[in-house]
Amino acid sequence: MLLPNVYIHPLFGKMLFSFMDLVLGYLIYRILEMRRVNSSISSLCATVWVFNPLPIVVSTRGNAESVLSCMVVGVIYLLMKKQNVLAATLFAVAVHFKVYPMIYAPSIYLLVNEQYGQAYTHPKQTKFKRIVNLLWPSDIALVFATIGLSVTVGLCMLFYNMYGQVFLDETYLYHITRKDTQHNFSIYFYPLRIAEQLEPVLSTMVGLSAFLPQLGATLAFTYKYYRDLPFCWFMITFAFVTFNKVCTSQYFLWYLCLLPFVLPGLRLSISEGSIMFAFWLMAQGVWFAPAYYYEYHNYDILGWVWAASLLFFWLNVWAMWKLLKSYRYSPLLTAHTEVKHQNVTWSFLSRKSE
Repeated sequence: MLLPNVYIHPLFGKMLFSFMDLVLGYLIYRILEMRRVNSSISSLCATVWVFNPLPIVVSTRGNAESVLSCMVVGVIYLLMKKQNVLAATLFAVAVHFKVYPMIYAPSIYLLVNEQYGQAYTHPKQTKFKRIVNLLWPSDIALVFATIGLSVTVGLCMLFYNMYGQVFLDETYLYHITRKDTQHNFSIYFYPLRIAEQLEPVLSTMVGLSAFLPQLGATLAFTYKYYRDLPFCWFMITFAFVTFNKVCTSQYFLWYLCLLPFVLPGLRLSISEGSIMFAFWLMAQGVWFAPAYYYEYHNYDILGWVWAASLLFFWLNVWAMWKLLKSYRYSPLLTAHTEVKHQNVTWSFLSRKSE
C-alpha cells in the first residue's frame, strides 16, 4: 500500500491516510443521514472527526489507523445498506488488517441472524428459549459467516504461503503472548513489569487474565445493544481499549471514530459533555507529566506513572457508566423500515432529528 512512497513521493502514505480521514467523515455523515438524523447535526458530527486534532496528528505522522477506521465504519454502512456479501468481505479484510475488529463478530452475527432486528422473539418467551432462538443460525447468518471465514482463511493461506510461520506469529499469536512492561496508559503495565521480574510464568498468567474483563464487557454489550450497532461497537471498543494490556494514544482512535454516531443520542447537556471531555483530557495530562520526567529525566517515579494510569482507567470506567445512563437506545432497524417517526429532541446537541 505504501510502495508509492518509494516510487512516487515519500509523503504519499501520509496523504493517503489523511484522505481516508476525509472518506471516514463522509461515511459518518451518510450513516447518520440513514439513521434519520438531521442534516445539520450529521454534518456537525462528521466535523467532530474530520477536525479532531488526534486523528490529524496520527495520520500525518504516517500511521494507518484511518484505513482501519474506514473499514470498520464501512462495515456498518454496508450492513445498513443490506449489502451482506460486501460487508462480510470487508469485515474479513479489516480483521486481517488488524485483528481487534474480531470483537465485533458476535454483534454482527446476532444482528443479521435476527434479520436486522425485524425477527423479534415473542415477549412471553422464557429467557432461555429467547437465547436459544437468538443463537440458532439463520440462512443469512450462515452466508455471512461463510463468506467472512472464507475470505479470512484465504488471506491467511496467501500470506502464510508468502511469509511462513513469521506471519502467524506477528499477526495473531503475538497478541496472546505479548507482555508490554513499558509504561503506557494500561493499568497492567506495572503489574506485568513486577511479575516479569519475580517469575515469568506469573507474568504470563497476569497477561492472560487481562482478557477476561474484555471478554465479559464484549459479551455483555453485544447482548444488550446489538440492534444498535454503532453504539454497541463504540461501547465494546471503549471497554476493550480501557481493559487492554497495552493502551497508547493511537488506540483511542478505535472508539473515537465511532463517537460521532453516539453524540446525537446522548441525553447530556453541553456542559456535562464538556466536563466529561475535560476530565478525559486532564487524566491524560496527569499521566504524561510523570511519564515525561521518568522517560526523559530518569526520575525514579514509575509508581506515579502507574497511579496516573489507575486514575485514567477509573475515569474511563466512569465515562462508560455515564454514557450508558444517558444514551437514547436507537435500533438499527430504523434504517430499514418505513415506520413513521416523531421528531425527537437530542438534548446533547440541542437540535431536532426526524
